Amino acid sequence: MALVGTALSYFQLTRFLRSDLTQSVATQQTALADYVARDVDNYLGERLLFLDRLAATLPRGLLSQPEPLRAWLEERSSLSPVFPLGLQVTDAAGNRLDGQGRVPVDGSEFAGALAGRSSLGRPQAVPVSGHSVLPMAVPVRSGDGQVMAVLAGTADLDADGLLEHLQRGRVGHAGGILVVSPRDRLFVASTDTSMSLTSTPPVGVNLLHDRAMEGYRGSGTTRNAKGIDEISAIASVPIAGWFVVARLPVAEALAPVGRMQRFILQQRAPAVLVVLAVIGLVLVWLLRPLLRAADQADRMTRGELALTPLRVVRNDEIGHLTQAFNRLLAKLVDNQAALARMAHHDSLTGLPNRKLLDDRLQQTLVRAKRNVSQVALLYLDLDGFKNLNDTLGHEAGDQALQEIARRLLGLVRETDTVARMGGDEFVLLAADFEDPAQGAALTLAQRCIEAIAVPLQLRDSRISIGVSIGIALGSGDETPQALLGAADKAMYQAKQGGRGSYVVAGERSARRLMSGWQTL
Repeated sequence: MALVGTALSYFQLTRFLRSDLTQSVATQQTALADYVARDVDNYLGERLLFLDRLAATLPRGLLSQPEPLRAWLEERSSLSPVFPLGLQVTDAAGNRLDGQGRVPVDGSEFAGALAGRSSLGRPQAVPVSGHSVLPMAVPVRSGDGQVMAVLAGTADLDADGLLEHLQRGRVGHAGGILVVSPRDRLFVASTDTSMSLTSTPPVGVNLLHDRAMEGYRGSGTTRNAKGIDEISAIASVPIAGWFVVARLPVAEALAPVGRMQRFILQQRAPAVLVVLAVIGLVLVWLLRPLLRAADQADRMTRGELALTPLRVVRNDEIGHLTQAFNRLLAKLVDNQAALARMAHHDSLTGLPNRKLLDDRLQQTLVRAKRNVSQVALLYLDLDGFKNLNDTLGHEAGDQALQEIARRLLGLVRETDTVARMGGDEFVLLAADFEDPAQGAALTLAQRCIEAIAVPLQLRDSRISIGVSIGIALGSGDETPQALLGAADKAMYQAKQGGRGSYVVAGERSARRLMSGWQTL
């Protein structure tokens, strides 16, 4: 009876748990796929809506004026960085109306825009950066509704964080997300980065995938192209005609079934328990060094002990494992230090990044309020840097940024902060000025303009660039965001004043360094 009861329990519970867990996991995967699909749909919809609104506000007279059109597009790109790779306006033949050459006209986004639809192109990789990008286009209509031009933009999926978001969208350890374009027969994005921008499998390899390509939306169990059985759920991305697949290997999803089977066998096999008890006593004696090492490692993970190497008791398998753990621990300590620096410093120049600047600015404002002193914040934006990049290439641009960072560091005190905000924007934070601090801030701005104006030696060429500076002064009552925002706004006002100028927040006129300081 015990044997029959054990066998019945074993098979009945196995069947029940397999069915129940499969349905439960399918429900979870469906919810995950729907969530990711909505997220991707919103991402694409926001950018197409931006292009539509931009096309509607584009002055039609600019279509025949290349220079004003180029300035108009650059201004919109800087105000709303949803298309960091730039905007283009072309005619039906692909000629750019801003006088910058031609663009390919064989993309589906171009044909769709000419037909009067807001359209998406084929996702592709940028050769230099390796980023995944997606071209988009919308029609520019005349007053009578006729398509007279095409407004196009390219979204950088990596820079916008969409792909990083997909990397975190998974259930379990081996589960993942796929974003598929049936029209292009392409994996747009994947939790497994090796699959991104690769072709979908041929018909017949994955039957559930074949149904999804034909329009099926739901969940099911299938075997993928690698021969792994998976529980998958499919949800649509309506705006693009794509679909999202959330998948989890059956082996991982049904792991509790295996644990249940082992439980039944152990409970109905006393002899096995006796043997296990004996073996357990022997193993406790044999593995005491390992248990002590595990306890020490566990205390280190809880923060009760510092990260220190484990003691190697004897030169056997356990000793080898302990040595391997010590080597891994050493690498972990090194990686932690490297990650801490990467999280707070710019990888190109080594300067503090926006996150570290926010922290230092908060501390500086608190100290300024306590000491009744002044804080000066200078927001710098290089003039002519884009032309340098376009003329000499991004490698020369990186060298220029590194040299500018070195020059700025040479202008400030050790207690001051020079940070890179991204692109060609820098911030100088100087503190502990007595009131009024404007004179010292203006002197520092002048030194910055003079230092940056010194020609750069790049690729056997001497290149001169300028800088526009926005200055904000604080006494500790301001928030970091308010002070940064004021300096940023003043910088844009300085941009209007021309190359090598600055504006103090609250003033309307820009000042420029010529043969001395002059008020424009």
